[in-house]
Amino acid sequence: MRPVHFVLMLVLLTSLSGCLGGGGTSEEMSGTYIVESKLTPIEVEAKSAYYQDGETVSWSVESSPLADAIEAAGGNVVGVLFSLSYGEDESSGGPVCTGGEANQPDTIAGSATKGEWALSNAGENPGSHDVNLTWHNQSLLSGVIEGVTKSEIMAQLAFGEEALGTYDLSLTVNAEAFNGALCSHNDDGEEVATVVSLLVLDFTVLNENGEEASMLAVGDGSLPLFMFAAWIFPVVFLVGYVSTQQRDRFYLGLDIGEPETEVVERESTSDGETLVDSYRARVITLSALYVAQGVPWGFITVTMVTFLAAEGADAGDLAYLLTLGTLPWSFKFLWGPIIDRFQMPELGRRRPWILIAQTGMVALLVTMLLVPDLTNNISLLGALFFVYNVFTALQDVSTDALAVDVLQPHEFERVNSYMFTAKSLGGVIGGAGLGTIIGIVGIKGAFLIQIPILVIIMMVPFFMRERPGDKRFPWEEGHIADVAEEPEEWAENVRDFGVIFGNIKTAFSVRSAQLGIAVSLMISLAFILIPILPLLFLQELGWSQEEFNATKGGLILVVTMLGAMAGGELGRRFGGKSMLMYAAIGASLTTLVWGTFDNQWGNGWFMMLVWLIHTFLWAIVSICAYSLMMRVTWAEVGGTQFTGYMAMMNLSAIMGYQLAPIFAERYNYQTIFYIAAVLETFVVLAVLFIDPQETDRTLNAAV
Repeated sequence: MRPVHFVLMLVLLTSLSGCLGGGGTSEEMSGTYIVESKLTPIEVEAKSAYYQDGETVSWSVESSPLADAIEAAGGNVVGVLFSLSYGEDESSGGPVCTGGEANQPDTIAGSATKGEWALSNAGENPGSHDVNLTWHNQSLLSGVIEGVTKSEIMAQLAFGEEALGTYDLSLTVNAEAFNGALCSHNDDGEEVATVVSLLVLDFTVLNENGEEASMLAVGDGSLPLFMFAAWIFPVVFLVGYVSTQQRDRFYLGLDIGEPETEVVERESTSDGETLVDSYRARVITLSALYVAQGVPWGFITVTMVTFLAAEGADAGDLAYLLTLGTLPWSFKFLWGPIIDRFQMPELGRRRPWILIAQTGMVALLVTMLLVPDLTNNISLLGALFFVYNVFTALQDVSTDALAVDVLQPHEFERVNSYMFTAKSLGGVIGGAGLGTIIGIVGIKGAFLIQIPILVIIMMVPFFMRERPGDKRFPWEEGHIADVAEEPEEWAENVRDFGVIFGNIKTAFSVRSAQLGIAVSLMISLAFILIPILPLLFLQELGWSQEEFNATKGGLILVVTMLGAMAGGELGRRFGGKSMLMYAAIGASLTTLVWGTFDNQWGNGWFMMLVWLIHTFLWAIVSICAYSLMMRVTWAEVGGTQFTGYMAMMNLSAIMGYQLAPIFAERYNYQTIFYIAAVLETFVVLAVLFIDPQETDRTLNAAV
């Protein structure tokens, strides 16, 4: 079976969204709705002061001290109520005044401003008036609404963080005094009492039947379970048959782990401060760099996605953001030949590229902080995430190349486990950590916190040296002669692009290497669930952002690490290819059960159980797939070829993200779980025909 066959299966499954669906267009459908609402004023400030004639007094109030009260009232600020009340205090100005003269009314003007929203109003004393600045569509709160979508209603009633923060107020008194032929009065200003309140709108969108309408861009179409079971269970039986009757034919008994050989660590050739001489320096540097990769990964896939889901974003918005954030990783293999060809050996072979990448990451975070309103500008946010991940992907490729350069053979397995754990730790920081405190610091606070974290990590490669003789800084005196002692190795590292691309072509001429592309492209198609799960948990099941972030960015990542460690050990004992297929089948059946028992989704224990089981199994799939891809990689172009497989896995994730809104607008949650279960079986069929020893047998033996 060739890779093209799997691509055709994917195209066929995608077409289900058109030929089996219950209609619908690429846009969210309009409908008929009723909005039930309650408007609650929350007092921010009350005071009384004397304002001089002709002088404008300005001040500001903040919403942050009232965060709990705002959340309790509905969490959605839609206006500022600025109430002013005042009397009259003209005083007699001469002995001819009788006291019966009419006081001249003064004009008291007030204004309230929030961002681009502003309103002014004035009144005359004695009396009172209000400046009632609101920015929601009041007409949506009365009667039946027709011809609009749920998203359009949300956009006009819910404003998120844009409506929080600072509110600017001002007050001006224009005093007038009686001035007659025999009597004149004095009036230098007025005493004005002011009350500032925030208007919080709590609302529920009901459909035309008076039932609560989901805010999700998810369809109500469904497909019967037997359609999916008719595909999944034959695959299960196929794996069972091959595993018991055809193990040798399909290479299921092979151990794809690294051979266990005794090696002796080479002696240090310097003071032990460089990476090639210090095991501790290698572990600390590589682990720190992987933490730096994990923080943005956890932040984007957990914290940012969950925040946007809570703000009313639909599956299309989340898929768009995840796609642009993942796209640079799908083409990161392009960096391989570049960093191999262009080097500054006096500063280290890989270190300059790592520092360039980290500087770009910090610069992009600063840029995101300068954007005034990220939550209502998904397009700009996606573009910034794209550029940010260009630099993150560059650091990933450079770090992997550094590991290949400095690690000793017997260190690969152990140090790679440290690196994987470090990336997961970074994911916990960016996911559970920032996701838990986002309610306190806000989305921009979450961006801001990442900057010092990355700067601190940046200090590790900034001060380290790869080899004896390397410079830390360009102005230092180095010992390039020490590096030049290995001319043949240097020549290999600076070979031209023609040699590099020729070897890449040879590496992918092997059938199993080509099937490796198919495996990489299939492994993450079931990521259609990633943009869907935040919507399901937050908007349908009522989980809070903090609960979801702490689960996905914390416990789920811990289980992922446990699954990866288990996958490595089980692959070594029972054959990595076998374990990959068994775990993939188990994950597919778990997803099928997840969708089938939708009546249990309201039970937290059930959702957590199936989520954890699926996470554990798919971690085994991933770690065994990485090992299998290493096995079919030709050592001559190991870095570039393996990076290519990893890039295809990221491209697979993008394909999954792009399929998510297509299926979400047509089918209900249950059917989407069924589709994901089928997609998870594709990797089994792609792996089935791979010979893990073919590359070693045909290419390495010929060198």
